[in-house]
Amino acid sequence: MKKFLFELLKLYLFWMLFFLVGRTLFLLTHTSLLTGISFGEILRVYPNALKLDTSAACYLMVPVFLLMCLQLVAKWKWLGIGKKILMAVFLIVTSLAIFGEIGMYEEWQVKINIKALMYLRRPKEIFDSISTGLFLLLLLGAILYIALFVFLYIKIITKPIIEPVKRGVVKALATFVLGAGLLFVGMRGGFGDIPIHQSQSYFSRHSILNDAAVNTPWNLLHNYLHFRSIKDKNPFVYYDKATADSIISEIHTMQSDSTLQVLNTQRPNIVILLLESWSADVVASLDTANRAGVTPGFAKLEEEGLLFTHFYSNGHRSQQAISGILSDFPPLQGNDITDNFPLYKYLPSMPKYLMEKGYGTAFYFGGDLNYGNIRAFVLWHDFQKIYEGRDFPKGTPKGKLSVPDQYLFAEALKQQNSVKEPFFHMIFTGSSHSPYDEPKVVRQLKWNVEQLPYLNSVKYSDSCIYDYITKAKKMPWYNNTLFILVGDHSHATYRGHYINSPAYMHVPMLWVGGALRDEYKGTTFETIGTHVDLYRTLLSQMGDTSTATYRGVDIFNTSNKGFAYYETNMGMGWITPDGSLLYDAEAAKITDNTYTDSTATEQELRKAKAYLQTLYDFYLQN
Repeated sequence: MKKFLFELLKLYLFWMLFFLVGRTLFLLTHTSLLTGISFGEILRVYPNALKLDTSAACYLMVPVFLLMCLQLVAKWKWLGIGKKILMAVFLIVTSLAIFGEIGMYEEWQVKINIKALMYLRRPKEIFDSISTGLFLLLLLGAILYIALFVFLYIKIITKPIIEPVKRGVVKALATFVLGAGLLFVGMRGGFGDIPIHQSQSYFSRHSILNDAAVNTPWNLLHNYLHFRSIKDKNPFVYYDKATADSIISEIHTMQSDSTLQVLNTQRPNIVILLLESWSADVVASLDTANRAGVTPGFAKLEEEGLLFTHFYSNGHRSQQAISGILSDFPPLQGNDITDNFPLYKYLPSMPKYLMEKGYGTAFYFGGDLNYGNIRAFVLWHDFQKIYEGRDFPKGTPKGKLSVPDQYLFAEALKQQNSVKEPFFHMIFTGSSHSPYDEPKVVRQLKWNVEQLPYLNSVKYSDSCIYDYITKAKKMPWYNNTLFILVGDHSHATYRGHYINSPAYMHVPMLWVGGALRDEYKGTTFETIGTHVDLYRTLLSQMGDTSTATYRGVDIFNTSNKGFAYYETNMGMGWITPDGSLLYDAEAAKITDNTYTDSTATEQELRKAKAYLQTLYDFYLQN
C-alpha cells in the first residue's frame, strides 16, 4: 500500500514538474514580450498556475490510477506496460501542445486553441507558414522534452513496482474510493460551488503572464470540448429573436439616403489589393508613434488617394477578411464561414453581383489557396479566372509560402492589360506572411525590434505595390480604375498592442486611382469602417441602393456614425466614435471598456450582444 501511495504522490509531482518546466520554457522563449514587466510580477505566474496545473494533473492521472488499483489485486505484467504506454501517449500529446503554443504565440499572441487544431487538418499550411529552422527546432525540442520525461517516469515514478497485497480486493476498492474522491476534488479545483476555470489563473494586466499561468493542456481540452458543445446551439442568446432583430435593424438603419460620391464614375474597374498582415502601425500617418520608413510607397500614394484613418479588421485571419469583403459576412467565434460549404449559398457575392453587371472577374494569389479553405470559397464566387502559385510561369521564383509579390503584381498587370473593361480583380499578397523569406531587394531596416523580419517583409511588399500602381498609371484603363489597398488583418509590431485591442485590430485602407474624384485625392476620411462595409459602400458608389447585403453599412452615408465589430476567441470587440469595449461571452463580463459612463456602456453592449446573437443564429439556422 505504501508503494501505491508513494507512486501516486510521485505521479502528481511528476506532472507538476512537467508543467513547471514547460511554462519556464514558454517564458524564456518570449522574453521580448516581457519587456517592462518586473521580475517579481513574472514570478507570480508560478503560484497562480498551481490550481489549474493540479486540475490538469488529476485529469491525466485518472487512467494510470485505475491501472494502479488493479495492480493491488493482480500481478499482470501488462498493467505495468499499459501504464508506460498511457504515459507515453499523454506526454507526446501534452508536449506537442506546449511546443506548438511556444511556436505560435509570437504570431497569434493567444493560447493554443481549437482554431489551431483546425489547421492540423492541413499540416502543410503550418509547415509553410514558419521557417524550416524554427520548425525543426520546435520538433527537436518536443522530442527531447518527451524523451526526458518518459525517462524520468520509467526510472523514478514506477519504482518500486506495486505488488498485489493481502485482502487486495478490499484494499483496492477502498483505495479506489479514496483516490477517486481526491482526484475529483483536484479536477474541479476544490470544494467550492463553482468548478475551476481558466480565469482562476488570471492575475495580471499583462496578457502574456496570464497566458503563461493558464495550463496549456487543460485550456486546449476545455476549449475543444466547449466548441464541440455549441455546434448546434447558439451560446450567445441574450434576447428573444424579435428584440435582437429590432436592435440589429436599429444599428443598420440610416436616417438619410444621401451618400458622398467619391468616384467620378459608376462603372469603375475595381482592384482590391488585400495586404497580408498589414497593421496600421506600418503606415506612418496612422501610427501614433509616427515611425516612418516601413511603407514609403504607401506614403506617396496617400498624396493622391483617400486614406481611411479608422478602419478595422473584423478578424485575425486572412479567410475572415476575404469572406467579409466578398460576402459581407463577419467572422464567427471558433468557426470560419469558408469551412462551411452548405452555408455559401445563403451569402451575398460581390463577384457574382458584378458579373451580372457585365464585369470580368479574377483572383490572384502567389501561394496555395487551400490555405484556410480559401479555394473553395473563391470558386463558389465564380471568379472567371483564378491565379495561384501553381499557375505562374515555370521558373518563377517562389518562397516557402508564396511567389514573391513582385511576380504576383507582374502577372496581374500582364492579365489586366489584356482583359475587357470593366473588371473586378482581387490581388492577395503573400510576402509579408511568415516565414518572411521575401527577396532582400529593398534597403533593409536596421531597427532593434523583435519584429524586424516582418517589418522588412512589409517594406518589400510596399515597394512592389508602388511599382505596380506606377506602371498601371501608364495603361489606358487606369483612368477608370479604383484601387483599394486594405490590410486583411493586423500583426504584432514594436508597439506591443494586445491582440484583441482596438489598436491591434486597426488596419490601413487607401482608395487611389483614376476613378477617384480629384477633390478627395490627398485627403482622409475618419468614419469607422470594417471589411464587411466594403460591399455595401461600393454598391452605393455604383448607384445601387437596393441590393441587400448581410451586415455592412455604407461608410459614406452622411448619417452613418460608424461602428466596428470584431471577433475574439469567445467574445467580441465593439468600437464606436465614443469608445470601445471587449466582452468575454464565456465569463459573461466586460474585460476592457473606454466608455465614460455606465449608460453608454450598457447601450453599446446591448448592440454588441444582439449583433453576436443574430450572427450566430444565421450560422446555425442555414
